[in-house]
Amino acid sequence: MPDSKTPDPDRDRATARKLVRTVVLAQGNIFIRELLRKKKIPIGITKQDFEGNLLRAINAGDLQLGDLIEWLEEVEGWGDQHVYLYHVPAAMTTDPLWNSADAVKERLPAAARKFWNADSLVFPEKWSLTSISYGERSLRYVWHERLTTLLRRPKMDRREKIDGDWYQFRAQLERPDRSVMRFVIELDRRLAAVFMQIPVEGDEHQIALQMVQEATKPLIEWKALEPFSASDAIKNLDQSALENEAMAKVKSKRTRLTDADNYVEFASTSESGYRQSEAIRSVRRAVKPENFAGNVGVFLYDARTPTQQQRPVKIDIFGEERRIKLWAQLKASEVWEILELLRNSEQWQTKARTGTS
Repeated sequence: MPDSKTPDPDRDRATARKLVRTVVLAQGNIFIRELLRKKKIPIGITKQDFEGNLLRAINAGDLQLGDLIEWLEEVEGWGDQHVYLYHVPAAMTTDPLWNSADAVKERLPAAARKFWNADSLVFPEKWSLTSISYGERSLRYVWHERLTTLLRRPKMDRREKIDGDWYQFRAQLERPDRSVMRFVIELDRRLAAVFMQIPVEGDEHQIALQMVQEATKPLIEWKALEPFSASDAIKNLDQSALENEAMAKVKSKRTRLTDADNYVEFASTSESGYRQSEAIRSVRRAVKPENFAGNVGVFLYDARTPTQQQRPVKIDIFGEERRIKLWAQLKASEVWEILELLRNSEQWQTKARTGTS
């Protein structure tokens, strides 16, 4: 019997078919269409169309397991998540450790080396580390946890009479899916981030952050990382949106500025933001942001679909928690574009931080 490292086309096709029926179909339709379009596979309209076309392409050899894994690394678990962002000091980026992947691997504890470059095609019942990798000066840790995605199946609906009353049953197909948590350090960007698809309930985020720090401490000196100044980013993004300067890709939908136990809040019920109101702009201009801390900011980011259609993405920033929430599924490249934008919005032109959180 061949081991897991021996090329086995039949096994790879079976794994690819399993991925299609589980994780692939759980992704957003625009991303599935992009995969089909890129591989010159007929697209279709519904998830069932996508599934049939993907499976036929796998059977015909037009879609390989490697294609799916590469695609999933770019779309699975990116966006629709909470982000804790950190600055990486210059001294950390020049550590000889990062000169080679072998050096990084050697620094890992023996028990963690089994995750090195693992494909992580697993569905653990609770959060489990599944992959560690390093390449192009980017260190990546990945955790997964099993969950279930429900796909609507109207053809399986039924109407049934029970104890004299009629009941309508609307069918949903259960498909195995999974949540993703990542720690990524991008040395050339000098940014590190924890990405988690975990609801903000109780101390769940703190537990997850501790788990990430514990796993990565053989490689990362966490005390050297500087947390993102969410307070300043809120104020600067709001100011830039107000003045319609370089941050044209961001519109301010809601901003709360605080001073001790007091606050002022500006908000809009429209997608265009409160900048459209001259009266509100006049009041906002009278506020000096440097006298306040940014408490909460809700912004709309102008993303684009693969066919270049406009797709507004809501971004929440929480100053005291130093937390970012992205409200739409995105590709990894889009997430990093947003994080770099936030990083660039973090400081005033004087380069002096003003936030208190």
